[in-house]
Amino acid sequence: MGARKIAIACQGGGSHAAFTCGVLTEILRTKRSWDASEASAQKFDIVAISGTSAGALCGLATWYGLIPNSADPQCGTIDKAIERLDYLWTSFAATTPIEHVHNTSVRELLQLREKGVPLPISNPYDGSGPLILAGLAMLGARQEYLGFPGLLEALCPHFSSIDWPKAAQAKFRFIVGAIEVLSGNVEAFDSEKTLRELGLPSIAKDVDQYSATRWRMLRSLTLAGVAASGTLPEVLPAQKIENLAFPTCAPGKVVKRNGYYWDGLYSQNPPIRDLLSVRQKEDKPDEIWVIRINPQEYYAENPNAHVDDIHDRVNALAGNLSLNQELDHILTINRWIREFGDAHPPLSNCKLVDVRSIKMTRETARRLRSTTKFDRSPIHIAKLREEGQSVARKWLHDWRALGSDFASYPDDARYA
Repeated sequence: MGARKIAIACQGGGSHAAFTCGVLTEILRTKRSWDASEASAQKFDIVAISGTSAGALCGLATWYGLIPNSADPQCGTIDKAIERLDYLWTSFAATTPIEHVHNTSVRELLQLREKGVPLPISNPYDGSGPLILAGLAMLGARQEYLGFPGLLEALCPHFSSIDWPKAAQAKFRFIVGAIEVLSGNVEAFDSEKTLRELGLPSIAKDVDQYSATRWRMLRSLTLAGVAASGTLPEVLPAQKIENLAFPTCAPGKVVKRNGYYWDGLYSQNPPIRDLLSVRQKEDKPDEIWVIRINPQEYYAENPNAHVDDIHDRVNALAGNLSLNQELDHILTINRWIREFGDAHPPLSNCKLVDVRSIKMTRETARRLRSTTKFDRSPIHIAKLREEGQSVARKWLHDWRALGSDFASYPDDARYA
C-alpha cells in the first residue's frame, strides 16, 4: 500500500494558531511512528505545506526543520521540525515580566472595547509605534516578542544556508499567502519559485506572469514574505519589500517598485490552488488537510447582538471566504473527473484530490473571539497547543481506520 501524498494548509488566526502548532506536532510525531512500523496499514508523506499569517509561521517552522541546511545538520529531520514549532510558540508567548504586563494590558484594553468603552484607535503610521517598542525593549522585552524580524531570524537562524539543491530533490513545497496593497494582487511567496530562480529543478508550472496584467503573482520565498503574510493593517505598517517587478497593461512590460503587503487574510487564507499547480500529475497531492482556525458556522441566535459579535463574525467570514472558494473549485474538478474521466484534455493532467478539515472542538470555537487572537499568555497558548495535539491524535487514528469512509469537505467543515 503506497503512502498517500499529503499537502497541509494552515489558516491564520493570531495566537489561535497555537492550535495549528499542536496539530502539526502530532502529525509529525505520528508520521515518525508510522514510518518506523512495519505494519501494512496506510501511511502518508507530506509533500507541501501552505499558510497565512500565524499559519505561515507554523508552516515555516515545519518546512525549515524538514529541509536540509548546510549550516545545521539537524535540519532535514522530523525532530528538528518539532523543535522549531515548539521554539516558535515558546518565543511568541509573553515570557519576561514586562511582556506579561504588556500582554495583560492589551488584553484588558480589548476587553473594555468589547464592552463598548470608547477608546482611541491606534494608527500604525503615527510614529509612536517605534518609540513604544524601544521602551518595551529597554524594560526587558525580547526582540522575538516585539516583532516579526526578531522572531523570524531567531526561528530560522540559518535561512541563508538552506541547501536548495537538496530541497529540490525533496520536492517539499512551502507557500505563503499575502496581499499587495497598491496593486491588489493576490501574491504567494513560494519555495518552488526560489528553485526556479536558482536554475534548479522545480515541480511547479512555469507561468509567464508578466505577459499580461494579472492579479496573482508568485514571488521567491523570503523571511520578509512570511512577515508580510502576518502584517495586520490595524496594528502594523505595510511590510515593504524593495525592488519588485509588477506587470503593466503592455504585454511583457514590467515596472519595478517597492511592494507593500498586508495580511494574507485578505487574499488566501491559506493558499490552496498553488498546491495543485504542478507540471506532472504524479507530483500533485492525493489529499489536502486544512487546519481551520476560523469556524465556518455561527453559534449565537442573533448575529447582531453586539458590535463586537458582528466584528467576530466578519473576521471569521473573511478568513473563510477565499478558502471555501478554492476548495469548492477542487470539488468541481473532482466531479468532472468522475463524470467525464481524465483521459483527455483539459482533465488529463488532473487527479482526484480528497479535502479534509482539522478543526477545534465546538466548545473551544465558541469560547474564542477575535480579541483572544491577540492574547499571548503562556496558559492560553499551551491550552490551544494541547487541544491541537489531542484533536489531531484522534483525527489521524480515524483517518487510518476509516479510509475512504472518513469524513471530508464540505461536511467536515461544520460541527455535527
